[in-house]
Amino acid sequence: MVDRSLVDDIWHRHVPSKVSLLVRRLLRNHLPTRDNLMRRGVLPSSAMSCIVGCDCIESATHLFLPCTLSVDLWALVLNWLGISFVHDGELRHHFLQFTKMAGMPLSTQVFLRIIWFATIWVIWRERNSRVFKNTTSSPFTLIEQVKLHSFLWLKSKHVAYVYSFYEWWRHPTLCMGVLL
Repeated sequence: MVDRSLVDDIWHRHVPSKVSLLVRRLLRNHLPTRDNLMRRGVLPSSAMSCIVGCDCIESATHLFLPCTLSVDLWALVLNWLGISFVHDGELRHHFLQFTKMAGMPLSTQVFLRIIWFATIWVIWRERNSRVFKNTTSSPFTLIEQVKLHSFLWLKSKHVAYVYSFYEWWRHPTLCMGVLL
């Protein structure tokens, strides 16, 4: 069960509704990951390995946190932001820890939430590209997608957002109003 305040954080006006829906399904473990598809009888138990090839069972928690694809991407996101962060092994806690990061001003929560959503969106799309198109992207390509999606969502929905993509790409924390 997802608590009420978390539900309010999921439905975010700066993020496309399809992304909020993805996150809602993710936090309820309702995504069609291989473990869920096997549980529903869609896939045989022999087809549960993670699409990334890390020899683990593809579950939502695995795919978005300890999977090699996700670990590499989250590391690049944190490096881009210039912050350090201890990953929690549970998706709800990871979401809350990342978006309500200690030491950051309250005003940054909107930005951090958008970045978290963009990262989840990019991971899910990469997973689906690997499953359905048999294509792979490097973590460096994926971080650029996170930057682009988060910038476009901010620019289209946040009226007071005046920064260019280059400024967002180069100095995201300054664009958030954080001086590190």
